[in-house]
Amino acid sequence: MPDVALTEQVAVPAADAESFIAGIAALLPELRARAGQTERAGGVPDDIIQALTDADVFRAMQPRQWGGLELDHASFYQGMVLIASACASTGWVASVVGVHAWQIALFADEAQREVWGDDADARASSSLAPTGSVRRVDGGFHLSGRWHFSSGVDHCGWALLGGVVPDRGDGAEFRTFLVPRRDFTIDHDSWHVTGLAGTGSKDLVVQGAFVPAHRTHSIIDVHHGRDPGFAVNDRPFFRLPWRLVFGYTIAAPAIGAALGAVDAFIENNRSRVSAYGGPPVARDPAVNRPLARALIATDTARVRLGATWTELRAMLAAGQTIPYERRVQALYEAALAHHSCTDAIHDLVAVNGGRTMQAAGALQRFFRDLLAMRNHPAANLEFTGTLYAQAKLGVEPPPFVPSQRFVL
Repeated sequence: MPDVALTEQVAVPAADAESFIAGIAALLPELRARAGQTERAGGVPDDIIQALTDADVFRAMQPRQWGGLELDHASFYQGMVLIASACASTGWVASVVGVHAWQIALFADEAQREVWGDDADARASSSLAPTGSVRRVDGGFHLSGRWHFSSGVDHCGWALLGGVVPDRGDGAEFRTFLVPRRDFTIDHDSWHVTGLAGTGSKDLVVQGAFVPAHRTHSIIDVHHGRDPGFAVNDRPFFRLPWRLVFGYTIAAPAIGAALGAVDAFIENNRSRVSAYGGPPVARDPAVNRPLARALIATDTARVRLGATWTELRAMLAAGQTIPYERRVQALYEAALAHHSCTDAIHDLVAVNGGRTMQAAGALQRFFRDLLAMRNHPAANLEFTGTLYAQAKLGVEPPPFVPSQRFVL
């Protein structure tokens, strides 16, 4: 993708961001109290989805002409951190489903009209790993097969499915296909997990569906900065690097889950006394040291997230480019947040006492959720770290491969 440099900036009113965060903050006690229920249900309850809808979580990234806020990314991610600090599964669904409105805005205007023309609250889940089959047909593409891990799919009328269009002489090509609910079924028996269980990230099955060309988004267009949605959404908000937006969509819930875990640990250990006797564990250096590390690790990740997206936005507002080196640094920071936060909470679990693994315990639930998040491709520390280190060392960026979904 070319370096981004745009001078037009549509300011987001401070009241929008403040009211967005305030609306989320009001939900946190209920989300926290029902986190165990959400996990046991294997999905976010309908009334919580409605509460998130009423708080504009799913319209935050949506174009304004379709009733959205076009909220700045720093504020959106801050909101996702807050939600995940109460319930990691709810935070994950809110972040992933919420950001899909931003990607749909990159599709052709005709596709946007199909999604939001009759329902401004329409939502999409996703499954971007190209596990199904795609073939070209007149006017578009034919899809069939199974796609995995579509978070929040039960609450969505659309799905964004990744697929590789076979080579026809000019190379294979990765595309995202926008598919309506009538064209896929949900495999409700496919979701049996121990981490992020409340996300309801079930398999989708497409038994044969036609997807018109205008409901596809090509990675080649992303690479060249010519997304069809720019015809109607050419504001800097939609010109931010695609891979970074999605990397932080995954990092924000992880940071939130870690913050929630730290809070749970503090609550557990304020007055706990060891079964072996002695002073309260709050005075034990073996407890104090990992807590101090966890406090700094989680707060550092949270602060860096906000600072990074405030910086990127300011660069675009000033008509500056976002250099490749800065982009890969940000991508690495997002992956690193998963590892630093998960490692910090692992150390807390080790000193939290024998009641840690009680099924209703918040700390162990947050930890399992963090382990699930760290297995997402966006948390690949070796890949992102290599890109960042090589950029600092003057190594040329890797070549663009149209059949892969990585483009920065």
